[in-house]
Amino acid sequence: MQAERPSILQLVLEGADFDAAVAQARSAGLSAKELAELERERTVALQLRETLIRHRRNEAELQLLNDTANDLASMRDLDSILQAIADRARRLLECDLAYISLSDHDRGDCFIKAAAGNISGLLVGLRLAAGTGLGGMVARTGEPSSVRNYHNDPSFLHTDPIDRTVAAEGIESLLAVPVKLKQEVIGVLLAAHRAVRSFSSRDTNALIMLANHAAVAIENSRLLTAAQTAVEDLRVANATIGSHVDDLERTVDVHERLTKLVIQGKSVDEVVHATAAAVPGQVLIVDEHGAVVTSSDQDEEPPFELAEIGVEARRSGHTLVRDHICVVPMITESEPLGTLVHLGTTTINDTDRRILERAALVATLVLVTRRRMAEAEAQVRGELLGELLTQKIHDYDQLRHRASILGVDLDTCRVLVVAHLDRPARERIYPALAALARRFRGLATHHHGAVVLLAPGDDPRAVAHAASRELSRTSRHRVTAGAALVPHPTAVLAAHDEAAKCVRALLALGRHGETAEAGDLGFVGVLFNGHPDVSGFVQATLGPVLDYDRTHRADLVRTIEAFCATNQNARNTAQTLHLHHNTVSQRLNRVRLLLGDQWRDADRLLEIQIALRLHKISGT
Repeated sequence: MQAERPSILQLVLEGADFDAAVAQARSAGLSAKELAELERERTVALQLRETLIRHRRNEAELQLLNDTANDLASMRDLDSILQAIADRARRLLECDLAYISLSDHDRGDCFIKAAAGNISGLLVGLRLAAGTGLGGMVARTGEPSSVRNYHNDPSFLHTDPIDRTVAAEGIESLLAVPVKLKQEVIGVLLAAHRAVRSFSSRDTNALIMLANHAAVAIENSRLLTAAQTAVEDLRVANATIGSHVDDLERTVDVHERLTKLVIQGKSVDEVVHATAAAVPGQVLIVDEHGAVVTSSDQDEEPPFELAEIGVEARRSGHTLVRDHICVVPMITESEPLGTLVHLGTTTINDTDRRILERAALVATLVLVTRRRMAEAEAQVRGELLGELLTQKIHDYDQLRHRASILGVDLDTCRVLVVAHLDRPARERIYPALAALARRFRGLATHHHGAVVLLAPGDDPRAVAHAASRELSRTSRHRVTAGAALVPHPTAVLAAHDEAAKCVRALLALGRHGETAEAGDLGFVGVLFNGHPDVSGFVQATLGPVLDYDRTHRADLVRTIEAFCATNQNARNTAQTLHLHHNTVSQRLNRVRLLLGDQWRDADRLLEIQIALRLHKISGT
């Protein structure tokens, strides 16, 4: 009777000896074909067993890493965490020795902090100069590295102290991986064998995963220590001021309220009023120039010395307390924003001072956030307006679409204003531009040293006046503005040229702080206008006189000419025109009634004379 062939899968399940099973099958008298099939199954079974072993090993490693992560998460003491990491690294790689070093940023080197499996007293506490030893090299490069024979490997820098320690521990093969936190190497995790052997990529990956867990645990421990230190510092500080519990609760409550204001997107005015409610007295935000930005009590006039003490606080970088005045500087990394000032009836205590400092920090955050948002908004709107101000051929449909995304109807923006600011502060320009664009539902930019606004409307003069007031308020500078009508988006550049010339004319005439169209400047506007309207200027200047002459067949125009030619001498004018002196006086009185009482003022008379010349030349 032929023997039953053994089941290879059953043998795999039972972990039996495959060679013995094959030998038993031969002795049982199986046929050659069955023996060949058994041999093939034996080969597959060996491969299957090896795969199962690898899977079980990987599962064990993952379980070990998971257990390590859970254990590390429950630990708080750094020494305990580091020792646990060394123990788990030794178990994970089944090596003779594992240890971990930490970077010392103050000294520029690293030192071994914990070890598992060490046999000498030299390892823990050993310092490795930057770039020395395998661990020092990994700490410098941030890349994993391994060696089969430490003593004979020339790929890294050997030193006597490190080599003596390696020899004392009997280390031959060594694997080192960096412990990184946000790309910064904070330590090195090492695994060693006391025999020559190679480390596989699986070993390296497993140790790297453990190092990642170690980095998180180390940072958590450091953060916890820092938090505990901060709490202890706060407890000590509160203990020095008496009722520390009530003060702490009050401070936290105020801080939460102020934080909610930031989260809710409230303005700095809300921060000031909330601060005044927490610390009785008047609270103000004063800019770097000494001007009050906002106050909890608008009716109360601040003392004159605020600007001086604010400068002193910003220079010192610390809170200043003077009698009943407390000044907290509001300073960012790039620029000073001013100061938060508290005016009380008595000198504030330490708790109130800390509340004011928190309030100043929150106010700084609000101002910086608003400023950055304003800069971003001003940049987007400014880029669009900047394209309209170039001479390139535009895709106006695309520009209209981009403007509509910003809530701007380009076809209704028929007024362009160019505004010159006296000594503008750069940090106020972008918030002023954003406020201007939102206020007028248009586009604003800073172009060639001036503010340019493109806004809806049909009355350039009215829009320019309103824009000047708004810009002066937000920028805190005097504004001189010129305006022009924009009949179509394609005419933005021409309108800008006209408005800019109008501004230059105002500045040249010394009329700083005024607003005008080219037509408001009389003959100066005609001269500066790229397309002078001579007949319009003549009509605007002499229209009533010309109409009177045509209607009454009078001769007022020739009378004015003669009056100017005789240096405003009525008798000489009468002689020139061969008229009685009373007739000339009556005509000049009629001119006064038609042109106004100021027609003989120097500037006005000059415009009238130019209009007379243009009238004669043009024949209008």
